Amino acid sequence: MNDPAWTLDADRPQKPKSSRRAIILETLQTVVLAGLFYLVISLATARVVVDGPSMRPTLISGEWIVVNRLTYKFGSPQRGDVIVFLPPTNAQTDDLIKRVIGLPGETVEIQDGSVWINGKVLNESYAAGTTAPDNRWQLGAGQLFVMGDNRQLSLDSRSFGPIPLREVVGRAWIIYWPPSEWGPLEWRNQTRKAAARLTENAFRYNIIPALCRKGIFLPPGWGIACRSNV
Repeated sequence: MNDPAWTLDADRPQKPKSSRRAIILETLQTVVLAGLFYLVISLATARVVVDGPSMRPTLISGEWIVVNRLTYKFGSPQRGDVIVFLPPTNAQTDDLIKRVIGLPGETVEIQDGSVWINGKVLNESYAAGTTAPDNRWQLGAGQLFVMGDNRQLSLDSRSFGPIPLREVVGRAWIIYWPPSEWGPLEWRNQTRKAAARLTENAFRYNIIPALCRKGIFLPPGWGIACRSNV
């Protein structure tokens, strides 16, 4: 008589060895694909943290930014771009983040708190504080002039001069930390511009007419606003 226990064990279906190999192969493929994906992401982007107040109000200290490394592989920096670049002096170790003000071959001048490019004043809705000191820079063919948006608390081209294009890491692209601020940096720029326009319009179409009606003295040039808004 056969032993029932032995019979049951012998009749039990055995797991094919090929299925184990398939699981191992699939796991290895997943690991390799994940590694390749991480490598591609690392080559195409960088991650930096904003440290300090130099880019306020556009960027706040402690925010994490994704930097697009590929943007300038297919084009050149444009005025107004927020870029990350290698430290220009040996005393600095971390990459810096600033805004492009002057482009290759241009003349940048600071005079009486305003920035002039090739003799024309630059409209800077993003800047905070007074831009100083008065000075003039002639940029070479491969140079950029950069400044922080917080003009009174920024170490930038006013101190260390123009930066070489080859030192640019990439363009600041996405804010990803804190989660409440997540989104492309361009969204924040557009929001700030819209808010600035609302403030300007409120001043022009409400405050100035009210001053005109009260006969309060206005500086030269504001009379046009009075005539068009009364």
